[in-house]
Amino acid sequence: MPDWSYRTVLRPLLFRLPVTAARDLSLGVMGALGRSRVGSAVIDLLGHMRPPASLRRTHMGLTFPAAVGLGCGLDPEARAVNALARFGFGFLEIGPVTLAPLRGAGPVERSDARQAILTPEPQENPGLAAIVEGLSRNPPPGIPLLARLAVTPGAGPERATGECRQMIEALAPFVDAFSVTAAGGGDANDDAHFRALAQVVARAGPSRALLACVPPDSGDEAERVAGLALAAGVSGVLVDGGVHPTPGRREIGAPAREPALRTVARLRRRFGPGVTLVGAGGVHEPEDALHLIEAGASLVQVDSGLVFSGPGLPKRIDDALEFATTDVGRADAGPVSTPSAELSWFWALLMGLGMLFGSTLALAIAMTRVVLPYDEQFAGLSRAQLSAVNDRLLPFMAHDRVTLAGTMIAIGVLYSGLSLFGIRRGLDWAQVAVLASACVGFGSFFLFLGFGYFDPFHAFVTVILFQFLLLGFHCRLGPPHGMTAPVLRDDRRWRLSQWGQLALVAHSTALVAAGLAICGIGVTQVFVPEDMEFMRTTREALLASSPHLLPLVAHDRASFGGMLVASGIGFLLASLWGFRRGAGWLWWTVCLSGLPAYAAAIGVHFAVGYHSPWHLAPAFSGLALFATAMVLCYPSFCGADPALDEAWKGHRSLLHRVPAAVDSSTGHA
Repeated sequence: MPDWSYRTVLRPLLFRLPVTAARDLSLGVMGALGRSRVGSAVIDLLGHMRPPASLRRTHMGLTFPAAVGLGCGLDPEARAVNALARFGFGFLEIGPVTLAPLRGAGPVERSDARQAILTPEPQENPGLAAIVEGLSRNPPPGIPLLARLAVTPGAGPERATGECRQMIEALAPFVDAFSVTAAGGGDANDDAHFRALAQVVARAGPSRALLACVPPDSGDEAERVAGLALAAGVSGVLVDGGVHPTPGRREIGAPAREPALRTVARLRRRFGPGVTLVGAGGVHEPEDALHLIEAGASLVQVDSGLVFSGPGLPKRIDDALEFATTDVGRADAGPVSTPSAELSWFWALLMGLGMLFGSTLALAIAMTRVVLPYDEQFAGLSRAQLSAVNDRLLPFMAHDRVTLAGTMIAIGVLYSGLSLFGIRRGLDWAQVAVLASACVGFGSFFLFLGFGYFDPFHAFVTVILFQFLLLGFHCRLGPPHGMTAPVLRDDRRWRLSQWGQLALVAHSTALVAAGLAICGIGVTQVFVPEDMEFMRTTREALLASSPHLLPLVAHDRASFGGMLVASGIGFLLASLWGFRRGAGWLWWTVCLSGLPAYAAAIGVHFAVGYHSPWHLAPAFSGLALFATAMVLCYPSFCGADPALDEAWKGHRSLLHRVPAAVDSSTGHA
């Protein structure tokens, strides 16, 4: 459920359901996807949300791929941890877990006006045994897994310690860190509680950690508990993301934002830079996470933000942290001293330019003589004889070949733009988009060989460009640089761009589907009924004039279908992965790729008199969808945004303040 589908379609639908029904439906779908390789691949394809290596850091002896994690409470039964781990999180916290199942604790409520979710405390959960069984069946993801431990309501200090001890021992094979609250009953009880649990965690292994969980709205109490816990050997402190409007009720969301900020800042001032401090509370936007880190948080947690902002929030926070703490925003941070021939972008650009040159030449031929001498030789008919077979045969072939050339021009422009402005800047998604699309395009070369027709010009261009593709695979991708500042708030431009992204994804998917359908037609029946109506003939009549005429036409059809699939894949991956505020180069690349293709496809039909409304409907529908997407995306991609630029100036203190890998337990890199 990426943002372009969640914020536009799915969230309005899910918000119409009861809270628990919407939660169970979402977690059930994500859990099913995360448990299968195909489903996991789909999540990766849709989101491309893996954190960049530059965000990796070490705290409490644990390595976190990113500083943002998922807080507890959203997936109390740990049903979707494998799917959630692919959303760009650096860690996950499951729970709250109780020793025995806890049911009927109270309703879960959502307040859209307050941007908050109200749950009972402790929250309903299936109990320790069910959680252990679930984690045994579905091994935890390859990122740190935390568990929030809760005790039976009304349990005294000794019983609380005993229950936590049992849960730690049972969960230790699956969980990397545990967060526990104070036992209650005074300093002596809390000190004994934390010391006992720290010893249990230490016996579980050197790679296990214990955090003291403190509420953000407890004032002096949070500082007292944190001090006792750290003195007792606890690894760090977690500022919980929930406030308590009434006893026994926990509210996560926007109401916890300011209390959490104050508590994080207070604890950092009190205990200094050497303590691991996890901050949570109302992180609904990337800027909320930046504020917590500026206040002193080592790591941050998202909870209700996943519901109100969408599954893309962790990736957007990762983008903001990468921009704020690394060199990706510097235009001069690229590998300026590396020869271009050693970098992938150079060969990908040559492939795009070669495709552009070849397609322009093919367009010129298709608009003039239509067929080449080797086409005539293969068909056994001269150009004049082909025209004599049917006076509309050459216009029909021109219509196929002009449309094919237009699609190839679109691919050439797309590859060139992604290479020069994307791969050259170290964007791995742009490299994958070009190389994946090119592999499909080159593979389509073999479609028409089954008809016994070998196109020398097509083969020559393919051999030359295939060498550029191999060099593009072989050469390396430089470090990312020259990025534009990412969005910090969900403003109107960003929301419009989500609709635009949805339209572009739908448009690209339609291109792939249409290309596959045309490939199927090209290698089977060759013609559709509208073709026969235009030429006022039959398939049999054309076949009688020359047995090689159909393979000649099928070659054009199969080539066009293959190029349409290749262009659809390029557009699709760019639409899924490349959306970023201020990326005007991508807007222009996509726009200048699509327009020539539609101009050629629609224009040639009117030029040759092929006016079938049913035949032209897909082209006009695709153009309308494409134009709509471009209009919706323009303000975010190409428009100036002084408010965002000013907001980023306020976060300059973060730049290079957080090293890529720091162990807060020692203070050493």
